[in-house]
Amino acid sequence: MLRVVCLMLTCALALPGYAQLPVKSYGQELVDQLVAKTPDLLVVAMHASARDMPGYPIVASNIGRYGKPADEDDMRVINTEKTNLEVAHGGTRFEVELVLRDLTGSNIGALGLVFRYKAGDSKDALAKKAIEIRDALAKRIMNAASLTEPHPYDPLATTKTHAQKLVDATLAKHPDLIVLAMHVTLPDSKDNIIVASNFGRIGKKADADDMKVIDSGLPTAGVAGGGKRYAVALPLRDVSGKTVGELSVGFRYKTSEDEKALLAQAEKVRDELQKNIPSVENLIELDP
Repeated sequence: MLRVVCLMLTCALALPGYAQLPVKSYGQELVDQLVAKTPDLLVVAMHASARDMPGYPIVASNIGRYGKPADEDDMRVINTEKTNLEVAHGGTRFEVELVLRDLTGSNIGALGLVFRYKAGDSKDALAKKAIEIRDALAKRIMNAASLTEPHPYDPLATTKTHAQKLVDATLAKHPDLIVLAMHVTLPDSKDNIIVASNFGRIGKKADADDMKVIDSGLPTAGVAGGGKRYAVALPLRDVSGKTVGELSVGFRYKTSEDEKALLAQAEKVRDELQKNIPSVENLIELDP
């Protein structure tokens, strides 16, 4: 009863021996979206190496059990990167557990998926679908720690903006992009925040590096994400050429990559977006 009351009051979920999880985490948002659009998916559970949480506990699921430590089967998937496949519950479910990855492809835990199943259904097709689901999720996960961040990052921020539509459309058009986020200074406010991204953190205020790009009008670029990502930050402009914020762009990175070419590609993406930004007000309009 106490936990029910706690959730109703939208307090943080405290787990014995673990850090607190927000009532609605970014990982939980990803799970909720996935379940809503995949009716034959019965169970989703993410085990991740989250900050301040030892091991690989469940950090998001549609069955609760938050903080439940990874068992032997979970750890075998994580350590060997070999997928577990099993028909269960009297032949009515097909269980798939596979490595959970972030947008750089790094192993950050295990993803458990359970599908409806009946005799004659193709196990290979369901296993393939599980990989497709995992890979789609990976494109929305910055790292393991991001899964336990609150969503939205600021409780008053909205996630249903025209800016988010532009980000999603741009990512679909440019599959080589792995990071895209808009930092915008809101009208009648001094706060510059993330209004759209492919990794959550909606409402998070700009840091000093973000503001340096906005104030100077000059881009910054460099290797990030443990050497696996090339990050570019550019002034974001509207159609009139006015700077309205910052655009964060990221690509997969190897030491053989041409960094000048990646910067030029990021600038091309920024210029494409500029043509679709009449104003800040347009970016933050509700567009569910």
